[in-house]
Amino acid sequence: MILNTGSYAQERVIDSLKKVIESASEADTNQIKAINNLALEYLKADNSAQAKAYSKKAIALSQKLKYPKGEALAYRRLSTLYMLENANPMALEYLNKAYKLYKSENDSLNCARVLTNIGLYYHEIKDYAPAFDFFSQALQEAEKLGRPSLQIVLYNNIGDIYERWGKLEKAQIHFGKALSLALKEEESGYLAFCYSNLASVHYKKKKYSAALGYCDKALATSIENPDDLAGIYLIQARVNFALKNYNLSRKILKKSDSITRQTRNLDNKLQIYHEYYVLDSVENNYRSALLNFTRYHRLQDSLVNVNKSRIVALYHVKFALQKREDENRLLRISQEKNQAIISKQHTMQAGLLIGLFLIGGGLIYLKRIYNQIESKNKFIEKQNLILENSNLVKDKLFSVISHDLRSPIAHVVSVFDLWQSGAMDAKDMSAITPIIKGYIINTLELLDNLLIWSKNQLQGFKFNPEFFNLHTLITENTRALESHILQKNLIIKILADAHIELYADREMVKIVLRNLLSNAIKFTPQKGTININSYAENEHLIITVQDTGIGIKETDKEKIFAFNSHTTLGTSNEKGTGLGLRLCREFIDINKGKIWMESKEGKGSTFYIAFPLINSIKQAV
Repeated sequence: MILNTGSYAQERVIDSLKKVIESASEADTNQIKAINNLALEYLKADNSAQAKAYSKKAIALSQKLKYPKGEALAYRRLSTLYMLENANPMALEYLNKAYKLYKSENDSLNCARVLTNIGLYYHEIKDYAPAFDFFSQALQEAEKLGRPSLQIVLYNNIGDIYERWGKLEKAQIHFGKALSLALKEEESGYLAFCYSNLASVHYKKKKYSAALGYCDKALATSIENPDDLAGIYLIQARVNFALKNYNLSRKILKKSDSITRQTRNLDNKLQIYHEYYVLDSVENNYRSALLNFTRYHRLQDSLVNVNKSRIVALYHVKFALQKREDENRLLRISQEKNQAIISKQHTMQAGLLIGLFLIGGGLIYLKRIYNQIESKNKFIEKQNLILENSNLVKDKLFSVISHDLRSPIAHVVSVFDLWQSGAMDAKDMSAITPIIKGYIINTLELLDNLLIWSKNQLQGFKFNPEFFNLHTLITENTRALESHILQKNLIIKILADAHIELYADREMVKIVLRNLLSNAIKFTPQKGTININSYAENEHLIITVQDTGIGIKETDKEKIFAFNSHTTLGTSNEKGTGLGLRLCREFIDINKGKIWMESKEGKGSTFYIAFPLINSIKQAV
């Protein structure tokens, strides 16, 4: 039996801290320090639930004892936990709270550390301009305080952003400063990081000998982080590819790939797929090149969608923070005005000896000012809400146009480039044609939904309710999608009553049913069944679209009607648009209806639409 001494030692530390906390006769700052340390140990042990619980306990006790340093440290601990949860924007809120507390305590060192962490958050979501600003502020503080280890980190971080922006000279200067400081202060733990960064920037400047030299120096140091080692191998592979040492490049790339498979670093994995693709291409292995090209773009699509969701969520949090700050500022203004008015009233009372009359008049005046401020607050909130919605529409349109339209077209162009260059024969082209057709169909579907949704958001649809035959409308949608149905040998059963007349906007209902039926086709495997039914219940007409498909994961159920772009590949790798169900919900709302779904992973899904019957609509009018 092998004893894991590291885990055992950590458990002993946790038990020891618990005893210290439990044995304390009364709450004091030492107990808060112990609670914060216990949260840190649980963080190291990858027990986020306990780490959060003890951090929140430290916050509550620090607030009770008025101990801002303990509260700020707990906020920093929470921010780390939320950063690990796919860059959850709550991390930013806790960092802002920590910064304000450290600022009030004139704790410059911890202010610099928090500014660094805020910069790291923005860097993680690839929003490099604010990341650069926060890193620069932190560096100024670190230089004033003479903290070499923090300066080394910040020089490297700023250099990394310069490198991403293509400003290679400035990147090299900052990487060089970091290395010089690390050597001077004998900070050996940072040397591999510094050498790796310099290798990367010299590779991009096509100074290949220098790049390989820095890689060798990096590998000669002690590298604790396996992702750093994988990154160095990746640079070596790229340099050797540039020098046309293809065999050596592939050999080194396999080392990087092997490490990345264990660490599951998706950014490294994306770059490895691209390097395999270019290596396969120059070695005329076009089948493998096409496979790695496809893997690269699929992973890139996934990472872009994750980052879009992060940014949308971030700006929701930022808007909430800004709103609270605006409200606090308005409250302070109101208090200052009220205080000035009260002082003026007291002066007049003393001078004119008409106290009762002045107090009464003052109360009326205060009430009038309060009403004016309340009215302005409501106006500001309304304008903020309008601005937020406008920005969300703009962000959604730009993100879809810039990525979801461009990516499929890039796939198709790349395939035709391979065909035109003679790298693919007729057999290869025949095999890839269904994939190309799928990309084009998905792009057309996206364009349809995007145009409809944009018109609804920017101009507004006219609501034109009328009586129409539901069975006829379902049949029209089924015929429009007949080619997709036949391709997967699906059985479509229209069980809706042929005589039901629905009172609603026909075009909107048509779009909703088309999207639901299209989704059912995508997520139902070969020879599956889709049932479309209708029935009356509680003064509502219920329409159901039921499939025997792959179902929906529990974790995804709350996302499918949300504003964030959320897509899943179909049973034949069909790609969704992320707009269809959002559009369905908006149109159902306009028709005073409801939409919901029931699904079990692996067992299929059922989408329900409920429209008020005509008699219930008349009662509501």
